[in-house]
Amino acid sequence: MMIDIKSLLKKEIRKFEVGDKFISGFKELTGKLEVPSIHFPELIGIEISSICNLSCVHCPPQTESSSPKHSMMDYDLFLKIIDEIDSVGKRRIALHKDGEPLIYPKIINVLERLKLNHEHEVYLTSNAHKLNKSISESILKNRVDIINFSLGAATEPFYKKVRGGNFGYVIKNIIAFLEMSENYKTKPLIKIQIINLPEFPEMAEELKLFKEFWSAYPVKIEEWDKLTWGLYDNSDSVSYRYPCYSLWNSMDINSDGTVSTCCMDWKHELIIGNINTVSLREVWHSESLNNLRIAHKKDNGISIEQCAGCNYWHWQPRLSNYPLSKMVNSKS
Repeated sequence: MMIDIKSLLKKEIRKFEVGDKFISGFKELTGKLEVPSIHFPELIGIEISSICNLSCVHCPPQTESSSPKHSMMDYDLFLKIIDEIDSVGKRRIALHKDGEPLIYPKIINVLERLKLNHEHEVYLTSNAHKLNKSISESILKNRVDIINFSLGAATEPFYKKVRGGNFGYVIKNIIAFLEMSENYKTKPLIKIQIINLPEFPEMAEELKLFKEFWSAYPVKIEEWDKLTWGLYDNSDSVSYRYPCYSLWNSMDINSDGTVSTCCMDWKHELIIGNINTVSLREVWHSESLNNLRIAHKKDNGISIEQCAGCNYWHWQPRLSNYPLSKMVNSKS
């Protein structure tokens, strides 16, 4: 079992602004504070599928009627995206956003292409329902760095209540993957995730049983707080804010080619470009994205309706400097 005590302690310290500032200051002093690249995003999320085979109660992209129409990404568009990323160099790539990536018809082709030219750090989140032998072999053979199995329950009744799928089948798939991974010298970091849903009275017992069960396996157990998605009650969130690091670090390409500012934009209300017609670099240096950065520098994003009720920013680092795109500034 891998339980990151250091991360748990940091999480408690960061609940208070003075503690958060101390951690950021210490990282800056020791040269460990992340510095964003205004040249090109460090993290690119590629949503090859916005379609999901589950309807988790905490996931508005799949349960809310206001969610955009779901689709699969055109494979040629995926190739265009990865070709441009390759032209820049090694980056971090996440193969998920609002849907389940393993249901993508060409998922094996995608996995085979990702590290063809560069050792990108590849991160994949899946509910494991489609985790068959051939896909498991491809994940391991093509050296996915991190795989996060979003399980969310310790018992079948609770799983059916919050996820709606086949609990026993998923457990079987994950354990089979763990056994297969033992045959590979290079293994991904394997995470097993549960989301704390405080509205359910049985949640405390589920968390306890979840940690007890997976402690017998070579995985990192992760308990995530519930995201607000800019939709759910945010009253228990921390009272202080700072600019969201996502605007300086990452971009998320939706399955239809539109680009969202971050992975929380499930309504596609913060679209900053379209990869079908422009390049990633053009989007990254666009006036629309720069204006969002300016707004976050001015009032920490409070003036932006979609950002004001979001709690995702608090999982991101606080920076001492939030640069703006020089390419945009040079045009003005």
